[in-house]
Amino acid sequence: MHPFDSTEPESGAAPASAREGAEPRPRSLSGKTRAGRRAEPVRRTGAIGLAALLVATGGCSLRVGSSAPDALPTMSQAESTREALARDAVLISSEASSVADGGGAADDDVRSRAAALAKAAEEQGQALGGVWEPWASAPPKGYPTATPVATASVGSGTAELVDALEQGVGRARKAALAATDADAASLYASITVSWSAALAALFPDDKAVVAAPRDASSMTEALSGERLLTYDAARYAMEEVAARTSGDDRTRAVADSKAAGDVVTASVALGGADTRLAAYAGPAAVDGASADVTWARQAWTDVVDAEVAGIGSDSGKARETALDAAVDAAERAAAWGASTPALPGWTDGATASATGTASPTATTASSAPAPAASPSH
Repeated sequence: MHPFDSTEPESGAAPASAREGAEPRPRSLSGKTRAGRRAEPVRRTGAIGLAALLVATGGCSLRVGSSAPDALPTMSQAESTREALARDAVLISSEASSVADGGGAADDDVRSRAAALAKAAEEQGQALGGVWEPWASAPPKGYPTATPVATASVGSGTAELVDALEQGVGRARKAALAATDADAASLYASITVSWSAALAALFPDDKAVVAAPRDASSMTEALSGERLLTYDAARYAMEEVAARTSGDDRTRAVADSKAAGDVVTASVALGGADTRLAAYAGPAAVDGASADVTWARQAWTDVVDAEVAGIGSDSGKARETALDAAVDAAERAAAWGASTPALPGWTDGATASATGTASPTATTASSAPAPAASPSH
């Protein structure tokens, strides 16, 4: 026999040595015989031990040799809502960047707005915590991963940006009204206002934008002290601007003054803390605008901040009213040339305090608080 030939008999056949009553001696690769060892008891003992181990661990659901990948964790409703908005922020930023880079052959004004929107959407995405990525790099083959994040296609233009904003505004508004966490409600409301303002600038009659001023005739509760202060400051500012302007500016200022004044009057009649001041001083002119225009912009921006900051404390119809009033105030500020920031009325990790920036010259009572500086965004 060749030294590399097998010495094992075919299956089912007894070894010749066993038939002859002699103990078999396996061969080494050299072909020489060597002292044999009884391996059968060892094999039998090993088999019995393995069987005992399997029986003992049967209740522990031990998977022998299994390498099935685990499923991705299931997000809670709150996590899912935040994740969806973060994905909207990525898409809006991508679409806006495409328009800013010349996609859709937009004019210079639209491209400039789009560039600002792209940066704002990045900031909003960071505030939302970003999009969850289960793997730091490409996932292992066969393992589950998250759905890829949607981004703009090559050459995407204004129409695609409007579509992305419409989707984002609808989702953010719904999230703000449904949120049970106060800070989350204010964050989602802030994003709703920002995206609504951006959408209104691109497509003024878009139905996704829901803006409605507070209706003084239907008010059943007094405003919070912060909101009352900013509405009264807006009333005062618009009266001053109306007295010193003419034409369309005067017409707009008169309408704005009445809108804010009616809310103040209704709130005071309903009781609550009276935080109004006797007078308010306007800010210095900035960005090449007149002092009056700057004051008008700032007055309504403060109203936006106050409405958004208080939304976390509101619920039901009161929250919806505040959100729609915030969007309306942002549109009034925009009519005077103001730009809505990325996160109006919200600061990282805490609801912003609603404040006015006008310096008081007198107060109606010694207990009335003086307006503080607006929170930085």
